[in-house]
Amino acid sequence: MHPERLRPPRAEGPTSRDRDLPPELLAFAERAMGFLATASRRPGADEEPLPTDTTDADALTLVPLAGDGSTRSIYRAQLVGLRAVAVHNPLPADRPHPDENEGFLAVREFLDQRGVRVPAFYVADLERGCLLLEDLGDERLHDRVRRLSWDAPESPTDELVNWYEQAISLLILMHRPTTPTFDPSIAPNPPYTEAFVLATEARYFHDEMVRGFAGHAGDFAAIEPECRRLAQQALSGPARVFMHRDYQSRNLMLAGEWIAVIDFQGARLGPPEYDVAALLYDPYVAMPEPIREQMIRLYLRVASGYRVPGVPPLPNKAWRHRFLASAANRLMQALGAFAKLGGRFGRPGFVEHIPQGLCSLESVLSELNGFPELSRLVAELRRRP
Repeated sequence: MHPERLRPPRAEGPTSRDRDLPPELLAFAERAMGFLATASRRPGADEEPLPTDTTDADALTLVPLAGDGSTRSIYRAQLVGLRAVAVHNPLPADRPHPDENEGFLAVREFLDQRGVRVPAFYVADLERGCLLLEDLGDERLHDRVRRLSWDAPESPTDELVNWYEQAISLLILMHRPTTPTFDPSIAPNPPYTEAFVLATEARYFHDEMVRGFAGHAGDFAAIEPECRRLAQQALSGPARVFMHRDYQSRNLMLAGEWIAVIDFQGARLGPPEYDVAALLYDPYVAMPEPIREQMIRLYLRVASGYRVPGVPPLPNKAWRHRFLASAANRLMQALGAFAKLGGRFGRPGFVEHIPQGLCSLESVLSELNGFPELSRLVAELRRRP
């Protein structure tokens, strides 16, 4: 696939040779970007091997981009009018396969075949953990919501609703029972089970948010029975579908008129309610309740029409309980991550979203009812500075 030709952006900073970059990433980016520049001028060269040298290497710039919660390093690579994203994610030599990078590429291919807009893949050096992908720009759905704001006096609510309707449509493309079917063995992710929920969502929330960040002295045993019931309730439905597991506004890029999905390397099979809950109870976005209900009904109406298993045409009691339980589990996972990344590791862009996450979790538990220990704990955390 030929990369899109762009006018060369002005690089803010020195060239890649002046930066403290991993040498394997720099060498890979110079070769890969040089190859793409040549291929873009020479139709039919997509399958040629990477050149060992390029005379355009001195023009290459690599500008760091804000990353996610992973250990990957992400850069915007620019060369002779072309732009791409270079990812550096080195892995141990004795790693099992498929590894994280191989899983990412396999899931990307699956989503692309399903009709989901994802970044185009250009080239990779998997032994060194280097990938070159399409640059989708800088604006995420989260950025658009912040700029327009649901609560502004003259908020263009229709525009925001249109974006969320598109995000719901992409979820249905992932969930509907059609080919290709998702084979979880293409990614190195454990199955979404009760034990997994307890360890990586409930216990993670308690260890990182409750004890680590808030300094609360309570023991996990006090809330474990309720967390176990939440896990069981979320998993009580009859269906398992493709699950992104981080389907929220900061992983949805606005690429022109279309949403593109990123950060899908955690994909596995799971309940269809999970990704819907992650989007509509996104701790990065305070979505008005009427809009959330509108999106819920849209998902159910269209997904049931496409016969997504376990999805009713209207929100009945059993589905609503599974949805809210998934929302609670997802919010606990997100809060644990915010506390770990923002509090323990000091990364920007996480701690400030803890209040919204706790507010949403308290609201979900209140609607579910029957979780007094968790509700009391969350209310106490909300009262703390």
